Amino acid sequence: MAEERIKISDGILTLKCGKEVTIETIYEFKSKIEKDSESADVNIIVADLSEAQFLDSSGIGFLVSLNSRLKSLNKNMYLLKPSEQICKTLELVRLISFFNIIEDERELP
Repeated sequence: MAEERIKISDGILTLKCGKEVTIETIYEFKSKIEKDSESADVNIIVADLSEAQFLDSSGIGFLVSLNSRLKSLNKNMYLLKPSEQICKTLELVRLISFFNIIEDERELP
């Protein structure tokens, strides 16, 4: 299942997060993403949140940890099309400015 959510192309790893980003949903791809993020073949990770409607504390922790790890590796992470609800959640926990948010993959460097 994790393989269906993860795509690597031209140095960009895209993670399709689905409708909920929770401890249950991240469990299946967390270790693969962490391993792939350290690969020389990956320079950017895009967390596609276009379908996500719910983000719990575990989901937030996963995204924060991944973004921090990538920054330490001089790599970038982007949140793609987070819903208004996801943005409100990130604003509530004062993390909205911690992430690079894009509305279209054409905005990637």
